[in-house]
Amino acid sequence: MICPHCTANLKRTERTGKTCGKCRKSFVFDPKDNPLALHDVKVRRLTGKLSEDNHWYTVTQLWYAAARKTNKAATDGTAGCGVVVPLLLGAVLLAVGVFGDVLPLAIVGGALLTIGIVIVVLRLVGVFKREVAVKMPLDQFRKEILGGWSRIYLKPPGGIIDEAHVRPGPPPQQPAFAILSPDPSVLACLRVNEVERYFNAALAANVAALPPSVPVAVLRDASLDGEVFLATTRHELRGRRVVDLGLRPRTVLATKDPFKLRTKARQPERVAWLKAQTDLTPKELGWLGEGWSSPVAALRPAQLLARVKKVAEHLRTSTGPDRDEKAAMAVGFMTWPGE
Repeated sequence: MICPHCTANLKRTERTGKTCGKCRKSFVFDPKDNPLALHDVKVRRLTGKLSEDNHWYTVTQLWYAAARKTNKAATDGTAGCGVVVPLLLGAVLLAVGVFGDVLPLAIVGGALLTIGIVIVVLRLVGVFKREVAVKMPLDQFRKEILGGWSRIYLKPPGGIIDEAHVRPGPPPQQPAFAILSPDPSVLACLRVNEVERYFNAALAANVAALPPSVPVAVLRDASLDGEVFLATTRHELRGRRVVDLGLRPRTVLATKDPFKLRTKARQPERVAWLKAQTDLTPKELGWLGEGWSSPVAALRPAQLLARVKKVAEHLRTSTGPDRDEKAAMAVGFMTWPGE
């Protein structure tokens, strides 16, 4: 446990990752020893935010929440240590070589400085694409962070559930609508927070598992895969009402400090397909084409449930397809995206 003095000095504790001199206790985690810079106070703060209003949250949701700060640093930076080091070393060697009249050092320093500057410029103009990924794999997070916590505190963090252990219960007999999501963490979060009971909603991971006739609300990533999933779902369910709950790229682009990932892989053929088959804007297509994405599982349970509540109220008070659905119904599907 953390002593009251440590809790009272939360800012210092978060900055150093160490407990106070009065209690002389060590935390489970040292921020210097794990790539997500986690320590006990930060984990408690994150779990408290995720479990607000007594919501359950998944391991994946905590994983993304724990990675938010380091991922933001990765998306904000223009160059990593691999560029900073040759820039600094090159500047030092060049200065020593010039002022010390040591030509070889000046040549080496000038070369390193030139290489570093060229790399920075190429990154800024978009020639070099930086990958942005969670610095700790999910399996490692589950083993080291959650496992370490349970060994010391003798139980997992409060409110957490492992989506791998969540099993579907009996679906509603006559659901008002269905929620479709390919993300198992999202479905597990909705299931343990009793969305099926509270909103009379069926949950499904694919079109084949949907109940017949009812409207369908889609929860998916803001990504190439997510956009293709939404578009193909609308095609397969043409004639049925399909509501997009996001994440939409336009929403991510308009959000301050969203959780973002980036892959080095580029799929221009899928971007071209989406351009022809959807109403995505050039800005959205450009963002997706650059390899960016934002996972829907990074939303807190309260945010997911707010979206479900909103669509439940919308479906109760409206009839007929909305603007997005009308546009989707008018789209032709003569060609399909590459796998």
